[in-house]
Amino acid sequence: MRTKKIALNMICDIVPYLLIGIVGLIKVNYLITYLGDANNGYYQFINQIISYVFLAQAGFCEAVIYSLYKPFAEKNKDDINKIYSGARYIFKKIGLIIFGLIILVSIGLYLYYHNEQESLVITLSFFIIASSYLISYFGKTQTYTAVLSANQERYIYSNVLNIIKLICDILTIFVIVWFRSLVAIAILILIVKIIEEVIMRFVVKKKYSYLKEVSDKNTTMIKMTKDLVWMQVGTLVLNNVDAVLIMHFLGPIWVSIYTSYNFILRYLNEIASRLNYATVYSFGNVFAKKESDRAYPLFKELQSLFMIIAIAMSLTFLLGIRTFILFWIKDANYILSYTTATLFTLTTFFYILYLPLLSIINSNGLFKENKYHILTCALINVILSLILVNFFQINGLLIATITSFIVNIILKCNLINKKIFNNINYFKLISPYIIITISFIFIIIISKPLEIYLLKNITSILSIVITLFSIFIILFIILFIIMYLVDSNTRNLYQRIINLIKKRK
Repeated sequence: MRTKKIALNMICDIVPYLLIGIVGLIKVNYLITYLGDANNGYYQFINQIISYVFLAQAGFCEAVIYSLYKPFAEKNKDDINKIYSGARYIFKKIGLIIFGLIILVSIGLYLYYHNEQESLVITLSFFIIASSYLISYFGKTQTYTAVLSANQERYIYSNVLNIIKLICDILTIFVIVWFRSLVAIAILILIVKIIEEVIMRFVVKKKYSYLKEVSDKNTTMIKMTKDLVWMQVGTLVLNNVDAVLIMHFLGPIWVSIYTSYNFILRYLNEIASRLNYATVYSFGNVFAKKESDRAYPLFKELQSLFMIIAIAMSLTFLLGIRTFILFWIKDANYILSYTTATLFTLTTFFYILYLPLLSIINSNGLFKENKYHILTCALINVILSLILVNFFQINGLLIATITSFIVNIILKCNLINKKIFNNINYFKLISPYIIITISFIFIIIISKPLEIYLLKNITSILSIVITLFSIFIILFIILFIIMYLVDSNTRNLYQRIINLIKKRK
């Protein structure tokens, strides 16, 4: 049953997201074409600022999810409703704090830009978009998401969100063409968020008829939030500091260039993350039922799988990104060097490798320990970025990010070795990452001629998409076969998949 839910969550998260990605590519292209590089840069910058503003929620949703693992495992509806009620109460309080921050940031943005028209557009767009996300806090969507995730039914939320996201992106394209205005895009997002709240209320209430607010609220999950605050701060800095620094040091046009590459990377990372989401909740279920002896084999299987995904996905990106950008953006200024493309590739490679480690740590509630790791890595990223951006521009920022990701993996392996797997040999945990990294760097070196060939011979964006998809499939199959032959964990994973297929039949 647990394996079935993992598969269902993965399918419902991934398949629609592939279509969303295609529409998203078109949307970014239209943003640049109709609004210009600078306005696209401002739009991406607004989204980055919103990410920082919403730090006030500080991973509280993760704390709620963790608190719900045990009640769902025990099917205790009374405790579920107590935690649900407590979460609703706290989310409303958080919403008020965020709204105050939105007002303060809006004033700051208005005063920062000297051009009055530019200042008004950016400020108003930010205020409307940021406020639209508050609907889920004062409403029920945030709490519903936590409930569904804890019960390994995130796919319900994913189905609703993906459909709405797809419709929103399609409508955004029309808004860009008709209005050519960031404010018009912001208003559309606000309307869509209202619709999302209405639909989620209907869907979840039908699925969880027993779910209701009670006077005896359980707010104990707030105790975890202190650690989660710093985790979220560190994670946000780790993943989003580059765009902010580029805006400051290099300007909005370079933000547009950077985010075009990063859009593809974020898309790939999100696919990998969605594959990983289901495992977090399943690990949580394992530990809630005190079946910890099953955790290590599951972790090793996932480790092997994500190593395969990391190489296949990252190498596909490297081989095709510059060619894809050439046909997508149709601007030679957006074609960065092979070295820069390689550095972008390594950021996503290490990010994907890191995901199984994150799954088992979060499912164990090791938020306090993890926050120190995240903050350390965030600090490394910021310090190195500030130093290296002056010498190597974007390359310097990417080197800083890669370094912080490597340190993060090293620290995470040490943590799970001591706290979860009862001092299994540390080298046994870290050595697969060393081997796979060395192997991938070697593959990158010998793959450059193929990247050059694609750059010279591809004639359309459709042909590059088909070519890259084919390359990914071939790489994945080859790597899986190799891993199957040399790695027992991959063989166990294969058998798990076969058993699941047989059960469905």
